[in-house]
Amino acid sequence: MSDHPEPNAAPKRITFDPKINPGHILQFVILLSGLIVGWTALDKRVVALEEGRKAQEQVDRHQDQLQGNNMTQIRESLQEIKRTVEKMSDKLEKRP
Repeated sequence: MSDHPEPNAAPKRITFDPKINPGHILQFVILLSGLIVGWTALDKRVVALEEGRKAQEQVDRHQDQLQGNNMTQIRESLQEIKRTVEKMSDKLEKRP
């Protein structure tokens, strides 16, 4: 009458129980609901990432346009500086 198995007794083998009981059904329902909740959470995250990416693309386009305008202004300024330097050079060459 001891709780300990006899030393010579063979260990119990794991057996498959084909019966379906309420615990199995409850476990299946919980697993299925967990999968559904996980899938919808993942879908929401993907949608949020896609929306952020679209917004960033618009910001990038605007910044590219501003950078292009700035580059044009820099080129114009450099051309103006070049003309001024050429004029000063011509004036210095014309001096006696």
